[in-house]
Amino acid sequence: MPRYFFHVHDGGSVPDDLGLNLPDIAAARTAAIELSREILRSEIVGPFQDHPSWRIEVSDSPEMSSLPLFVLHFSVT
Repeated sequence: MPRYFFHVHDGGSVPDDLGLNLPDIAAARTAAIELSREILRSEIVGPFQDHPSWRIEVSDSPEMSSLPLFVLHFSVT
């Protein structure tokens, strides 16, 4: 089962060095959406207070320099 890593970038970077074993990229997309939901819910003042945009990069590597398989972008304009 492949391992996927969910790196969060919001003006700084939060690398995921553990990752999740998931059956396929569709499951990784679902997990990324669930992670974004948790981020949006967990912030008392909202994740956009300091930075108007942030993203989750999903990769097959714990290295932040690796190319992402896909990216979820979030922004407020």
